Amino acid sequence: MTAVTSALVRLYPRAWRQRYGSEMRELLASEKPSLRTCADLIAGAVDARMNPQMTLAQRAGKQHGVDQMVKVLRCSPAGVSVADQWRSGAWMIGGSVVLTAISLGLQQQIGRNSLSEGLLYSAFPASLMLSSECTYLKRYSSSARAVMSIGGALLIVGMVWAAVAIGYRI
Repeated sequence: MTAVTSALVRLYPRAWRQRYGSEMRELLASEKPSLRTCADLIAGAVDARMNPQMTLAQRAGKQHGVDQMVKVLRCSPAGVSVADQWRSGAWMIGGSVVLTAISLGLQQQIGRNSLSEGLLYSAFPASLMLSSECTYLKRYSSSARAVMSIGGALLIVGMVWAAVAIGYRI
């Protein structure tokens, strides 16, 4: 288990780690670390904190061990429907249009600056992150989806704003 996955497992509540930690460590030691694994661990930690009675391992069933946990973490279909795909597209288009309009409005009101430029440049990537709530993150609870999609979008906007602010100072 890598240092990153070990740190992500520590995001889970202590009681959860005491009950399921050895099983989780065994699973993570047998798999190659990936971005998907990190997303699964973060979403699981959010679920375990916000809904302590409905942790991922409890839904999987303790009697099945690592094999069942692998199915839950990796092999279960996301169940993305055509309606979900349309909703995702609407988030991408709508979010891009709204963030671009806000950025252009800010540029009209206060002129070109790092805030308005950063918002303009981050409109599509942030909207893409928001749209993942309907597709990529669908299998997680609504609270985990909200935290990961909105938090990710805000992180993208913040990183782009910081990059533009640095660019303005150079």
